[in-house]
Amino acid sequence: MIDDLPSVSLAEIGNTAGLQTRRDRKYVVAPALVDRLVSELWPGVLALEIDGQRDFGYESLYFDTPDLVSYRAAAHRRRRRFKVRHRHYVDAGSAMLEVKVRTGRGRNAKLRLPVDSAEANLFSAAGRVFVDGVVGAGTAERLVPILTTRYRRSTLVDPDGPSRLTIDRAVTCTDRDDSTASVVGVVIETKTAGPPSRFDRWLWAQGHRPIRLSKYCTGLAALRPNLPANKWHRTLSQHLG
Repeated sequence: MIDDLPSVSLAEIGNTAGLQTRRDRKYVVAPALVDRLVSELWPGVLALEIDGQRDFGYESLYFDTPDLVSYRAAAHRRRRRFKVRHRHYVDAGSAMLEVKVRTGRGRNAKLRLPVDSAEANLFSAAGRVFVDGVVGAGTAERLVPILTTRYRRSTLVDPDGPSRLTIDRAVTCTDRDDSTASVVGVVIETKTAGPPSRFDRWLWAQGHRPIRLSKYCTGLAALRPNLPANKWHRTLSQHLG
């Protein structure tokens, strides 16, 4: 169904729904629901296409301190928190060093620095300056690789919203000892700078509500059951396997 939608380029997404500062809502649904969503919201929805492709491999390596400051800030619902990851766009062969910051108003701001795709385990000098500039001096030198996530992603855009929806399939989370947890179902994430999107309203009409899901935090909690994880208890029991 996604292949039947009109296409939008990456550059055009930047002009319509780049949304680097936004509110995110996440859902886990059955694969069949994705086709229904596309068919019932079309026309008016565009699909990201790059070099004739609409389905893309993502591999993200998350960094944290040895005592998991980033994870624990999320687990204990601190108003201001951060995540640092090296995101590899597998099909394109490119990569970004990304810092996501949760603001006091519940919005997420994402800042990005293009990096060499081979630098996943080591920050460059520019990368360290970038992370320290966003999170605070001395942060980068404390960070170590913790968890790797992998999945295939398609992206839909509602240019009138503006809003964006990502569809992540075959989501896996792998710890440093190679133990792996998987999400049972398809992860849908809506991204909007304003009120709930048409994507959200459609999902609500089907009986789905946003859930607490962080690929990094929920994946790590599934693999390390000794960690504090009450915040994600329902998600862990229903959607992680």
